[in-house]
Amino acid sequence: MAITFTWSVKDMHKVTDTGAVYKVEWSCSGVDADTEVSHSRSGSYLHTDSDGEQATPDHTASGFTPYADLTEADVLAWCKADGVGAKTEASLTSNITNKVAAQANSTGMPWAAE
Repeated sequence: MAITFTWSVKDMHKVTDTGAVYKVEWSCSGVDADTEVSHSRSGSYLHTDSDGEQATPDHTASGFTPYADLTEADVLAWCKADGVGAKTEASLTSNITNKVAAQANSTGMPWAAE
């Protein structure tokens, strides 16, 4: 089973004046190359401060990337941080594996096949 994952950013919420992105809506889909069985999941990334509280990023801080300079890869790195990427892909793998296993089963009675 070879599963390919495709991550994408669906929307971003920002402070218009500063370009500080505080929320990202993302999705991830997985497809098994052998069976074409797929499953997807979506979620949200919320920027938090050092105490873990939701906060707006400081646009004057060192390392702040201006909104116009952000790439999808940059933003997806935020979304996948703290194990979210690994957990999401593991969950999709489990769902796809279960779907493939279910397809290998069938119901019926041998005497009713006529």
